[in-house]
Amino acid sequence: MVILVAVAGPASAHAVLEGSTPQPDVVLASTPRSVSLTFDESVTLLPTSLRVYGPNGDRVDAGDVGHAGGKGQDVTVHLRAGGTQGTYLVSWRVISADSHPVSGAYTFSVGRTSTAPTAPTDTTNKTVGAALGAARFVGYLGSALLVGTMLFVAWCWSDGWSLRRVRRLAAGGAALLLVGTVADVLLKGPYDAALGLGGLGQGRLLREVLGTTYGHAAIARLVLVVVILAVLRLRHVPRLPSTVGALALGVSFALSGHAAAGSGRILATINDTLHVVCASTWLGGLIVILAVVLPLAADSAIIVGRFSALAAGLVLVMVVSGIYQALRQVGAWAALTGTAYGRELLAKIGIVLVVLLAASGSRAWVRRQRQQVTSTTVLRRAVLAEAVGLVVVLGVSSALVATEPAKTAYHPSIAANLVIDGDTVQVSAVPISDRQMELHLYVFGSDQQPTDPKEIDAAVSLPAKSIGPLPVSLNVAGPGHRQGTVDVPVAGAWRLSITVRTSAVDEATKTMSLPIR
Repeated sequence: MVILVAVAGPASAHAVLEGSTPQPDVVLASTPRSVSLTFDESVTLLPTSLRVYGPNGDRVDAGDVGHAGGKGQDVTVHLRAGGTQGTYLVSWRVISADSHPVSGAYTFSVGRTSTAPTAPTDTTNKTVGAALGAARFVGYLGSALLVGTMLFVAWCWSDGWSLRRVRRLAAGGAALLLVGTVADVLLKGPYDAALGLGGLGQGRLLREVLGTTYGHAAIARLVLVVVILAVLRLRHVPRLPSTVGALALGVSFALSGHAAAGSGRILATINDTLHVVCASTWLGGLIVILAVVLPLAADSAIIVGRFSALAAGLVLVMVVSGIYQALRQVGAWAALTGTAYGRELLAKIGIVLVVLLAASGSRAWVRRQRQQVTSTTVLRRAVLAEAVGLVVVLGVSSALVATEPAKTAYHPSIAANLVIDGDTVQVSAVPISDRQMELHLYVFGSDQQPTDPKEIDAAVSLPAKSIGPLPVSLNVAGPGHRQGTVDVPVAGAWRLSITVRTSAVDEATKTMSLPIR
């Protein structure tokens, strides 16, 4: 649950391309022996993570993509000999530390420029993406049943483990968790490689997943479930081992998401672990109350009262950990409505508020029960509303794990006024995708009316990487209005230069910052 968003320190999510060799748009005298990319963090490679296409559209790389010098942030592939003159296309798709695939492309030329080859489609398959989300949801639900039942019995109802229905709830949760985790691992490879369900049987993709932190966490989760089931074969559920097991499962989920990337990973992992365990315990405990305590337990009021006190602490921890998640993954208020992550987060907040309203009804029942006002109908309705709401929250959380955090997905528009040789140029740059902005230039004369100078040019450069200036093609969109698209190969602190020519010899240039993500 997330309640607050405020300013936070840096926490990157997706890997960002910081540099390349050859550089974008350069014209070389001869074909290079290799192509190399440098990212801002270590990335995991797919069999086709770095592909190079020649002027005729055929692949010219040797297919030996790997980490240059063993450095996780550097990626390289050799080119085959005998390259022709013209424009080459470099296409890349790698896996960030947070397990999300990122992709992009740029061009360079040998000898002369020519028509660039068409970039391959690297869009994640929607069917695979939906199936992966469903697998995560099944895993979360299994965790709630297993962890929630286990901790409910350990902390609120020690005699409950003698009932077969309770043990079946825990076993059902373990089964769901095993199925969800296995499906998650099998689907992750095709998801990363932008393949369909036909990619499920590819051993190379499975090995790629199992060799990552994501895969290691999944394997650990499977082992933990088996160990926990062995512990649960005892006549009672010991508090310390069950709590440690629940926290270990929580760590495996935390390392499969956004906590595994960016700054402050240790704190983020601890935070996400507590968030997952508290949510699982809350939902699982509610299910135990509905399925077992109210129908079968003679002292249901006492048991529910114990869980009510425990749930109050769980909610407090979830609020605090949720605030930290928001600080780390959102960063700006506008990102809440300006990104898919932010909108999903707002939906989650709304549902949780409804759940808390239902929870207040449960606590009211506990208070009345202490005053000998006995009626379980209200309690059943309140607990059912809580449980249904939390299941919906699990579904939203499954989507949030697969969504790019708002902090990196949010691309604010940029506006500025530049006075150039007596004219005022209003600049508007609106992001349209990663590393792309739609540029609008409105030119006004000294009389504040639209005016068309003899010529107006735009170019962008990235001084930190010695890239550019790269010209921006401008089209006439109306009186005094020019429009174009800024398309850059790497994110960074770019500079936009606007040049206005008023005669054959008179011109003036102004620059402004143009940060592009």
